[in-house]
Amino acid sequence: MLHCPAGLSDCWPRPLAWLWHRLYPDLFDDDDLRLALNQPRYHFVEWFAAVHLFHTHGVRALVSKYGYETHPRKRRLAEKLLGQAGRAYLRRRLEGQPPDLLLFRPDLSAFWFAEVKGPRDRLRQAQLRNHRRLASRFSVRVDVITVCYVSDEVRRR
Repeated sequence: MLHCPAGLSDCWPRPLAWLWHRLYPDLFDDDDLRLALNQPRYHFVEWFAAVHLFHTHGVRALVSKYGYETHPRKRRLAEKLLGQAGRAYLRRRLEGQPPDLLLFRPDLSAFWFAEVKGPRDRLRQAQLRNHRRLASRFSVRVDVITVCYVSDEVRRR
């Protein structure tokens, strides 16, 4: 579980997506920024988790859409990590989308997946089935990360 300051999401996507895009070019590219700005109700918890994991564990992340042909940078990185057949597996064998984050070490020596849920999000059965498929196919873990908002009063105690 990740604790997020309650008011931080009020800055989403402007100016926070712009700022994180500028500060973390290894995490968020122009296409991520475009998606965040065009879908302002989405992506905050995924970006927050990616930034947190970068700072706490030094890992990189591909945020959403890494299985699609229309995202060349993500496609190239996903193929380096998963192989061409592995990336195809994401598109052909999963029910819906793959997990929110494809996490990896900077030297590409290890990868795993993470599904990020906000306070009101719930894990669906299809997602759980996908997680089992991915864990089996790639011999990796699939983390579920819950982001909860914490007020200033709670943090001061």
